[in-house]
Parts: sequence; C-alpha cells; structure tokens
Amino acid sequence: MSYNYNNSYYPPPQQSGYPPPPPPPEQQQQPYGYYGGDQYQQPQHQQPQYQQPPPPPPPDTYYPPPQNYGNGGDFKGAKQYNREPKFRDLWAALLFLAQFALFVVIAALFIKSLPSTTFKHSGNLSYTKNFYSWPTMIMWLCVLLVSIVFSLIYLGLMQMFAGQMLVISFWFAVVSMIGTGVYYLAAKIWFAGGIMLIFGILYALMWFSWRHRIPFSKLVLEVVCHITRRFPSTIVVSVAFLILQAAYSAFWSLAFAGSFKHMEQYQNCSTHTDRNGRQYQSCSNPKQILAWVFMVFSFYWTSGVILNVLHTTICGTFATFYFFEGSPQGYPTKHVTLSSLKRAMTSSFGSICFGSLVVAIIQTLRAIVRAIRSQNDDNLAAQLLACCADCILGCIEAIVEFFNKYAYVEIAVYGKPFMAAAKDTWTLIKDRGVDALINDCLIGNVLQMGAFLCAAVVALVAWLYITITKPEYNTSGSYTAPIIIAAFVLAMSMFMVLLKCIDSGAATTFVCLAEDPDAMARNNPRLFAMVREAYPRVVQGVHAVDGF
Repeated sequence: MSYNYNNSYYPPPQQSGYPPPPPPPEQQQQPYGYYGGDQYQQPQHQQPQYQQPPPPPPPDTYYPPPQNYGNGGDFKGAKQYNREPKFRDLWAALLFLAQFALFVVIAALFIKSLPSTTFKHSGNLSYTKNFYSWPTMIMWLCVLLVSIVFSLIYLGLMQMFAGQMLVISFWFAVVSMIGTGVYYLAAKIWFAGGIMLIFGILYALMWFSWRHRIPFSKLVLEVVCHITRRFPSTIVVSVAFLILQAAYSAFWSLAFAGSFKHMEQYQNCSTHTDRNGRQYQSCSNPKQILAWVFMVFSFYWTSGVILNVLHTTICGTFATFYFFEGSPQGYPTKHVTLSSLKRAMTSSFGSICFGSLVVAIIQTLRAIVRAIRSQNDDNLAAQLLACCADCILGCIEAIVEFFNKYAYVEIAVYGKPFMAAAKDTWTLIKDRGVDALINDCLIGNVLQMGAFLCAAVVALVAWLYITITKPEYNTSGSYTAPIIIAAFVLAMSMFMVLLKCIDSGAATTFVCLAEDPDAMARNNPRLFAMVREAYPRVVQGVHAVDGF
C-alpha cells in the first residue's frame, strides 16, 4: 500500500491579513465508493501553499474542502473501482447457500422426531411436562421483548449522557470485578477471589492513565449517536436482524433437540467382558457425532453471516454519511441504509460469507476441543493438551474477529474481495496508527456495561416467569439455573446485536478517518482537530493498494 505522508489538512477560508491561496484547477469532485461516474478513483490531494500559516479554525466552524479535492496529487498505486460493483468471492456465497439448504433438510427430519405432544397446550401455563412447549416459547418471547426494550432505552441514554456513561461504565467494571472477588472469597474460592480482587484494584488504578481518553471517546460516541439519529433506519435494521437471529436460533435449538431421538436408530452397541469376567455394554454412534459437528458448524457460520451482513450494512451507511455529508452533490441515493443492505446481500455477500467461514471453522474446532475436555475428566494429559489447544484457538479467533471487523468496513465502502480487504486492514492498522485510536476509545466499556445490565434484567424476568408459572418439568427446580443462565447469555448477545449500530459506526469512523482524513475535516472539524493533535499519523492520508 502506498501512502502520502504529507499533512493533508485543509484550513478554513482565508481571513483578512492573509494572502489568498492560488486558484485551484476547475475539476469535478470525484464521489466515493460505488457511486458516480464510470469509474471511481480514490481521492488524491494536493497541499495548498500559503505565505503565512493561517489561524486555527474555531471548534464548530464548517468549511468546504478545496475544489480540486479528489484530483491531482502524487499518490501512487491508487486503485480505480467500477461504478457497477462486481460479485466478490462468489464461491463462498454458493457454498454457504448449499450448507444452509442441507441444514434445513436435516433440521426438518430432526424436528419431526420430537414427541407429538411437544407443542400441544391445554391453556394452563403450568401444565406442561415438556421443555420445548408453547409456555416455554412464551417465556423466550418475553426475553426477546425485554431485551429489545432495554436496549432501546440504553441507546437513548447513551445519546443524551455520552460523557457520564463513559465514566459510569469504567467504575461499574471496577465494582463488578471487586464484588465478584469478594463473593468468591466469601464462598472460600480463594484463588479466583484473589485474582478478581487484584484485577479490580489494578483496573481502578488505571483510571489515572485512562481519564484523558474520555474527551476523545465522548466525542466519537456523540458523532456515532448523531449519525444514528440522522439515519434511524440503522436501528430498524438492527431490530430486524435481531428478530431474524432469534428465529434462527429457536429453529436450530428445536432441530438439535430432535437430533437425539432421530439419531438413536444409528447407534451401535456391543457387549464386552472385562478382565474380571464382568460384562459391560459399549455404544458408539459416529453418524450422530458427525451430525452434531455439522449442526454446530452451521450454527456458527449462519449466525456469523447474519451478524456480519448487519455490520456491513451499518458500515456502508456510516461511510456514506462520512464521505457525502456536506458535499455539493449530496447523497447518491435517497435510501442510504437500504442501498447498503442491498450491496451487503448481493455483491459483497460472498466476501461476508468468506470471512464468516474462517471464524466458524475456528469456533467449531474450539467446540470439539471443549467436548474432548469434558469427556476426559480423569485423563490429566488429555486435559492439559485440550486446554492448551483451546487457549491457542481462542487467541486466533480473537485476532481474526478483530481484523474481520475492520475488513468489513473496506468491503462496505469499496466492495473489495475479502482477502484484499483483510490485507488492506492489516496495513491500515500496522502503518497508520489506527490501533492507537481503537485502544484509546472507551465505547466498548459502555456497551459491555449495557450488555451486562440487560442480561441481569432479562435473567430476573426469566426467573420471575418460571417461579410464577411453575411448569411441571421444573417441579424439582433442576431447570431453574440453566434457564437463568441461558436467558443471561441470550440477552447479552441480543443487546450487542441491537447496539451493533454503535460498534459498527465507531469502527467505520476510524477506518474512514485513516483512509481519507479530509472528509472528516469537512463534516466534523472538532473531531478532526482532536485526532490531528493526538494522533498525527492517522490523518496523513492513506488510500488503497494496487493489485486488487
């Protein structure tokens, strides 16, 4: 990737006492991404010359970029993109559709194997002996509705009290860690309690080095929330994808439950005699294991595609605002979010499937390793090897998900294939100092606090429901803890899906800022001035590599 490391910040119009800059050549400004012209070339810049340095701009002053913005300059390797986006990584899209069709066929067979009384209901919520029944489905529907309502309320609080939420989320994390440590110590779990207390104290001491990040994080959060208010369709799309993910998860869980009954016919059992002359029976069912592995893989891949289509859609919306807000030609389409969704579901769908496939393979391998660990509790060597493998795979998964998050921004903006987007993302983070922006942004803390609070509220709702209705399958109370834990985990995941507009918006802001800082100087001078002062490497201008 080739970069121009000259400062490309454009000052405001000249004030009295300063000579005017030389007149720029009259050329048409080039639009961005998929829109406008037969071909798109990423913007190239020419530094204007001044006899004296101009005064700094006021915080809220708007000024347009020079008229030659997007033309000329000495950038090398600028890549031209066609106006009509091409279908990228088509093989991955076809492979995904094939596996999903196979899953639907298998799931239909498994669900048919469920008992015929599973969905029959007499009208009494407590009169049910089957966990997979309508009363239980009503409980999960309540979990979904409460999660949506809480997430929307929390989003409103973030928009109104951005700075306060950042401070509260930091100390909330400190109190949570110390409180957990105290609980473990009270339960005489000394090692875990000591570790949590140490981490809580160290996290509290980090306040003195982290508090300078709050003004920057607050401004980024305010910008992201402003764009979500400008395009409320991002929230509508998030709710729609949340419902889609919930429906798919419910369908998958029913199929997984039915697989136990359906696969019994393939079980092979044989009788053996041990050295003491006692007989025992050994059973194996390799077909059932293969079916479970495929279902787990299909769940990870399909869920990843659903979430990443949402992520790419929101990234495209934010990038459109970033590049076109305040520009003379205005927005290239009336329905920005809908156009972004269309691209994510068509030309960029293969790239999304490709990136999701990589993560799904790693997650499936981790699930297999964890199953091996659970089956070898008495084998210390197997436990150690499985634990090391799980740790290594976990690190790889975290790294791949981190890069994928920003690679999808490149896919949303430029329509790149996945490998090219991943390569450019690596160069962007390695050479541009974007990692400093990401590390100094505390928006993730606010989202994590909201996810925990949402999960706690929803878990309480699930506990109240099962306590009041008292279903027969939970007479002994054996289902109470699993239901509360499941509600807690589901609520956290649903909160993060619904607040994807914030997380994706922040990621898009960072990538677009590093790709073309002059657009930020045009539509948000306050944030640009703060980034330019604290992170000068990021605003030096960067554009795509050749060879894509």
